Amino acid sequence: MVDRPPSPERPAASPLRGAVCAALAAGVPFIVYLRTMAPTVYALDSAELTTGAYTLGIVHAPGSPTYMLLGHLFAQVPIGDVGYRLNLLSAVAAALAAFFLYHVLRRLTGDALLALLATWLAAFTYYFWVSALAAELYAIHAACIAALLLLVLRWRETARPADLYALALLFGIGAGNHLSMVLLLPGFTWLAATGREAPWRRTGTLLTAGGCLALGMAVYLYLPIRYRSDAALNYARDYWHVDLSTPAGLLWMLSVRMFSPFIFAVPAGDLPREAVTYVGRLWSNFAGLGVALGIVGVWGDFRRRRSLHVGLALLFAGHLAFYLPYGVVDKELMLLPTYVVWAVWMAIGAQVLDGWLARRRVPLSAPALVGLLAGGVFLLNFSRVDLSADWSARRRGEQILDSMPAAAVYLGSWADVPILEYLQIVEGHRPDVRIENLLFEAGHGGRIAADALRGGHAVFTSLPDRLDDVAGLCGEYVVACDCYRVADDGRCAATSEE
Repeated sequence: MVDRPPSPERPAASPLRGAVCAALAAGVPFIVYLRTMAPTVYALDSAELTTGAYTLGIVHAPGSPTYMLLGHLFAQVPIGDVGYRLNLLSAVAAALAAFFLYHVLRRLTGDALLALLATWLAAFTYYFWVSALAAELYAIHAACIAALLLLVLRWRETARPADLYALALLFGIGAGNHLSMVLLLPGFTWLAATGREAPWRRTGTLLTAGGCLALGMAVYLYLPIRYRSDAALNYARDYWHVDLSTPAGLLWMLSVRMFSPFIFAVPAGDLPREAVTYVGRLWSNFAGLGVALGIVGVWGDFRRRRSLHVGLALLFAGHLAFYLPYGVVDKELMLLPTYVVWAVWMAIGAQVLDGWLARRRVPLSAPALVGLLAGGVFLLNFSRVDLSADWSARRRGEQILDSMPAAAVYLGSWADVPILEYLQIVEGHRPDVRIENLLFEAGHGGRIAADALRGGHAVFTSLPDRLDDVAGLCGEYVVACDCYRVADDGRCAATSEE
């Protein structure tokens, strides 16, 4: 099932023009990302990943060793604070994703200008842009997927073993950043198998590719190696008490057991609502017209490149099928790979539309339409995503730590503990304060508070209702930390202030 090669309406771009377009495809988004990027450490997972990368530590499952290693390199860059440097990694990765996406689109459409404008449109969509602004896994994930698409297209056209080896190696390394990469394995396998030459016709080539995949996945050896180190951030040791240097502990981590309650947690009856929500997000992300162009791309190009579209559909559907029933509230960015695939369909759709308009002598250019849409999306999203003045996470963390008496104990939530850990571990701020994360100590908050009080420590918490495993504890609101001081005499009353 080999696809017929594309026959673009426009002549191929000169090498110089193509190089300029490639530079603009990555350079313009990077400048915009840099302008709108968070200026310091950001909240939640972002702060955790920043601290983990700085210390080469162990973060929540499945550990993201590729991110830890890349992030540690960026943490050494002498620009801003460590939080800024890890945010910069996301901006660089998102710009690389745009660079690889441009080459994918140019390869599929044969039109450098259309590929450039469609890349800008994708780069300035809400979810793509947001992924570039703070330390997170998703920009690197998008860059890996775009690079894998480019490699698999090259393999399909040339059948050069080096492209297949690079594809397998990068897939393994990418899985070390975000394990959801395995959801894309059927799609990439199909695309690799339906090109110019099926890889299984060359046993040696296939075995070497398997070795490259194993080599890439070997990045997960980071977990048992760093577990036995004295890393300051080690959630497996400190919270889950799982020994990652054992096969059972490593399997626990790689199987993402800590998130198992959320996998397929959405009831079947709610899946239509989840699907409608996703369609709404897709529609708003591509400003409606981009979704229509994607549909045109599949419909108008399917007969010519059937196996390509089947492979893209497997990438799209495989990811969506897992995350639609995934029962977490913050899964919007986890669906970023589906938006990358849709950007490919959108560019193909613009080419199909351009050919249709040219044949009917309609005085309208599809690339110009894509360019206008890209500009509109940029203007629409700039103020929505701009984090350049967002110091809220740092200020919240400093507010809490600076208000604590000496040797205090703070029992916090996922909203504040990672930023406190960052300030303590990375910047050495108030190391005397003991931090406990009630997300991981569910059902034990009261016991921890009671033990600390008996030891003569002042105890504070942002979640007084999580201390009910011990009777007699209560919390009194403290303005200075916007939290509650815990007492065990039963006389205080938790209060709240506007």
